[in-house]
Amino acid sequence: MSSFEDVLEQFREAVTGPAEEVPLARAALIAARAEYPDIDVDAYERRLQDIAETLEQHLGRSGVREHPRRTILTVNQLLYRELGFRGNTDHYDDSRNLYLNYVLSERRGIPVTMSIVYTEVCQRVGLDVQPVGLPGHVVCRYRPDGVEVDADDLLLDVFSFGRLMTRRDCQILVRNIFGSRVEFKDHYLASLQPRQVLQRLLHNLKAGYLQRGDEDRAAKVIDLLLALYPWDLDEIRDRGMLRERLGDVAPALSDLEQYVQFRPGARDIQTVAETVKSLRRHVQGEAPEG
Repeated sequence: MSSFEDVLEQFREAVTGPAEEVPLARAALIAARAEYPDIDVDAYERRLQDIAETLEQHLGRSGVREHPRRTILTVNQLLYRELGFRGNTDHYDDSRNLYLNYVLSERRGIPVTMSIVYTEVCQRVGLDVQPVGLPGHVVCRYRPDGVEVDADDLLLDVFSFGRLMTRRDCQILVRNIFGSRVEFKDHYLASLQPRQVLQRLLHNLKAGYLQRGDEDRAAKVIDLLLALYPWDLDEIRDRGMLRERLGDVAPALSDLEQYVQFRPGARDIQTVAETVKSLRRHVQGEAPEG
């Protein structure tokens, strides 16, 4: 069984290096060990590889790869019909949907984790499938090699059985989630790098734990987020405020002092500065006299 410190170090090592070379599935599985310390990361990666090898056999049928839509239909046939993967519409808010080991075992997930499964399997057989970061709902895009297609026709809602989508469908999806207050922007259709996918996954975990009042787990997720982006001042602030509530005075003070120093114009700076003053008084009060 690994300690959380071991998991954090392994995760940090996995996400360090060129952005496009970060091993998305492996990093997500390592992050899952914060909750499931005994999982065998290599075994789950082999499970993905086994699925990819089966897909390779299916794609080997005459002419499949030459037709982008037939290619996608073949992927969808394997993942959703034969293997039974699907979006977990019944228990969408279950935190287990964000742990890749659970998703691979139960074949249920939410958009961000389903996108990891879909892209990992496709990329292992040479298909250029990338996650796309719509607000509130990750989808995927397939870019067929050497085939002229309208890219909008190859957007895929991997939460909904790999449904083919157009740009208009994406606009409707975002409006259904956020209403008309969110204007659809072109960059919503940009591909996500692995670290960005991991960040979205961890943000979802953090939000869920905070909503349920599980501050210990939320604090661990923040540590993972800061392993991704060490100078994310918002996460440093959130970790400091959590540490303050959990009674970890000195680490809380260190985090919040950084936030005050480097984000002096923040809207919440007065609240954070007051917390820093209170923590300093607490530390000074504990200091030995003489």
